Amino acid sequence: MAVVQTHLYNISFEQQDLMKVLFRMTKLKEDVFPQDSKKIVNKVKGVSVMDGSNPYNEPLDDLLRIFGELNIEQKVGQYHEEEIDLNEVKSMIDEVEQQYESILQIKENLETECQENKEAVILLNHLKKSNISLDDLENTHYITVRFGRLPISQVEKIKYFKDYMFIYHELHRTKNHLWLVYCGMTDKMSEIDNIFYSMGFKENVLPEFAHGKFEEAIQELDNEQTNMEKFIEEANGKLEKLANQYKDQLNQTYTIVYHLKHLYDQCQYVVDFSHKDAIYAFSDFDATQMQAKLKDIQSIQIHELPVNIYQERDIISPVILRNNRVFAPFENLLTAQIGDTFDPTTVVALSLMISAALLIGDFGVGLVLIILGYLLGKNKNHFSGILKRMGAAIFVGGLIEGSIFYSKHLYPALFTMPLDRVHLFMLFVLFNVIVVVILIIIKKLTRKTIKI
Repeated sequence: MAVVQTHLYNISFEQQDLMKVLFRMTKLKEDVFPQDSKKIVNKVKGVSVMDGSNPYNEPLDDLLRIFGELNIEQKVGQYHEEEIDLNEVKSMIDEVEQQYESILQIKENLETECQENKEAVILLNHLKKSNISLDDLENTHYITVRFGRLPISQVEKIKYFKDYMFIYHELHRTKNHLWLVYCGMTDKMSEIDNIFYSMGFKENVLPEFAHGKFEEAIQELDNEQTNMEKFIEEANGKLEKLANQYKDQLNQTYTIVYHLKHLYDQCQYVVDFSHKDAIYAFSDFDATQMQAKLKDIQSIQIHELPVNIYQERDIISPVILRNNRVFAPFENLLTAQIGDTFDPTTVVALSLMISAALLIGDFGVGLVLIILGYLLGKNKNHFSGILKRMGAAIFVGGLIEGSIFYSKHLYPALFTMPLDRVHLFMLFVLFNVIVVVILIIIKKLTRKTIKI
């Protein structure tokens, strides 16, 4: 058990190595603790912090938009300290979007024409049933005719315009629309159109060939519809081909940009000296170990500073605890504070596990705690580790007691305490409370005073 000695380092480097250094800091996050650059540069002239906008935000948003447009599943792969030219990323994005928009424009035009044809067929079928002659209507010189549909909720409003010079004829009603034809004097038509369009009227313009026989016109439109649907399918095929062509390249680029974006967010720890950058960090590595961890970055220079040099700026050395894997989960039971020189982790762990084995040992309870620890251990938190270790201790204690859930005994107890079960639980709690209180007192007596 130990509170390890910490060192403060000034890690300086050339600006072209920024992302390499940030990536290495991420890998060493359990051992190296960078400090907020704003505290370092406070009231220092000629020095600044790197708090500008993240240059990787925009390309990342563009890539996500393309994934959505092409229906590609984005995947974040393994990152290997790669960097990328953002100009090349922009060129690739522009190239993909240009091809996508070209195909999409054709597809949308086809879909619009296809929908218009469908509506024209519907209208022609209604006109055929109404025995209205299109040729007679179109050949009038002083009357203009409109064909289309009106939302059914707006039909009642027509009566409010009875003083205007128009007539309309219902062709067919559906749940949502009224198909109709209206007409009026040509010189008054703009006013009449305003009335109907204000109510949500949607005009359907019939093609020229529809002015012959209805059956022939409908057949012609059906043929066009079939051809357009084929062209739409071809456009969908081109979009799918485009997605397959760029899928791997887009995901590879996305992986790099994604990681670089999150790395760049760590610039809050970078001090900008204009000609160089630097990170100030605490670590329990000595100077030789720190140099070895960063030696492959050529421009790196490491200088050790007095640990308390920036103490007046609220840059205080963290308390770093190092315990073996068995006791490490118990580190958070008595939180380490600034100035601590005594680590009670091992004493707490041994106190809890030994007293649990001797006082509340049981096969069933121990097994339940172990299983619960594994179920909660997906996030590798300390609580799950404590549950597993306490469960193991109680399970081992069950070998002495020979009981399952304190009710059934597999064999006579190898050793028994002269207390009933309730009093044993109370003794377990009381003993560990006393141990914790003593350890807290020791921690306070051995703690160094840090002036902030």
